[in-house]
Amino acid sequence: MSLAEAEVHRPLRAKARNVLMGREPDILAEIDAPGVAATIWTRTCDQDFQSWIDALPFEQLPELRTIVPVHLAEAAAIAACDQANMPKGPEMDMLTGDVGALAMMLAKSLNIRQVRVRLDVSNEVMCPKFDVDNVPARLLCTYRGKGTEYVPMGQENDQQSVRQVTRGAVALFRGGAWHGEERTGLFHRSPNPEPGRGHRLLLVIDPVE
Repeated sequence: MSLAEAEVHRPLRAKARNVLMGREPDILAEIDAPGVAATIWTRTCDQDFQSWIDALPFEQLPELRTIVPVHLAEAAAIAACDQANMPKGPEMDMLTGDVGALAMMLAKSLNIRQVRVRLDVSNEVMCPKFDVDNVPARLLCTYRGKGTEYVPMGQENDQQSVRQVTRGAVALFRGGAWHGEERTGLFHRSPNPEPGRGHRLLLVIDPVE
């Protein structure tokens, strides 16, 4: 049998479409449950932190692209904030500590030791099309601006089916390289920018295996 024929005869893997939401961070670890395409920790931003980060000029928002052992994610975020001249204080500590804590949560959920950490600052749509990331899984948290949008595959043209992760909530999506038997059946994308609301600050953490 040729490779092409083998592909034709290979059974199709089931697609996971469910989105689990919870008020506790342990919900993130349910990403490997059968049928689950995403888990969302439905926390909310601290109001003082939200007001503070909204008031910062975008030049003081940290940008970061790095691969580090999970225990160094917070240190990498601190260095990025210092590079951007972000004002030091409890709010900056809250941000960098959160980056470190979320990296630890992802590592625990997926049993990994290294992570790819990004802090993206943008006033444009970074990923305008619904798609699936070519990674095993991706953790997303929006600190400033609108949250990530998601929709079941096949319903991306139905606006009524589109949902949005709230600001400050933590979403963990299965990616196209997920190692389980089920392919994800969920797309996600960046939201349209809010006119006059300034730049968006998004945290992205991927596992590195």
